[in-house]
Amino acid sequence: MNNRHKEQWENLGACDPYWAVLSNPSKKNGKWDKKTFFETGEKEIGQVFENLRQNNMELQGGTALDFGCGVGRLSRALSRSFEKVVGIDISSSMIAEAKVQHRNYLNIQFIHNTACDLSVISDCSIDFLYSNIVLQHMPPKQQISFIKEFCRVLRPGGVLVFQTPSKHDLTVPVGWVHFLVSNRILNIVRRVKYGRNGVMEVHVLAKQRILGVLNDHGLSVKKVEKYDSSGKGFRSYRYYGVKS
Repeated sequence: MNNRHKEQWENLGACDPYWAVLSNPSKKNGKWDKKTFFETGEKEIGQVFENLRQNNMELQGGTALDFGCGVGRLSRALSRSFEKVVGIDISSSMIAEAKVQHRNYLNIQFIHNTACDLSVISDCSIDFLYSNIVLQHMPPKQQISFIKEFCRVLRPGGVLVFQTPSKHDLTVPVGWVHFLVSNRILNIVRRVKYGRNGVMEVHVLAKQRILGVLNDHGLSVKKVEKYDSSGKGFRSYRYYGVKS
């Protein structure tokens, strides 16, 4: 991970961790109700599981990995369906808050990981891996590195579901802004709008490039759905695959 990326998420986790995960403008400055916040995770995972059923993708219920877990919004939801859940995040402040909020959830383990890989996770040890609104904050090279790691840690027959934006949406003005202006310059605007500790970069990674990486690393892609969790200005997708 580059130092800029680490610093941004350490600051976000320390300053306003719930808004950093779900950046609803009305919830800035600690205004998320925690019960409502965690209920969004239950709803999201429920939708994912329904999509898996509709596409005949079977879960084994062993170990799930929540990549970019933040304060554990999705880890908590996954813990109801898996024997063990591992939540991994780059931000030590996020992990600290996740541990406080889940001290009574005995089947969840939270790990602080600043490495450019998932070496803390053994080969072929994960039954289900899920990630949403996480990869998009990394430059393309880092996204690809972690997608390869997703494939490595999944066991044969394991299921992978993740999201990232594929391209800028040039049908709206904000899409053109993100397309034409670098993240370094946009970060100046973000600091003015959200404060020094409110900077979140967004990076795109082309769908065809992702599909190529998955194919090269033993993942059979079962579904690609339009999933606009990246917000206005981006065309985002959620990918569903099974390891051969």
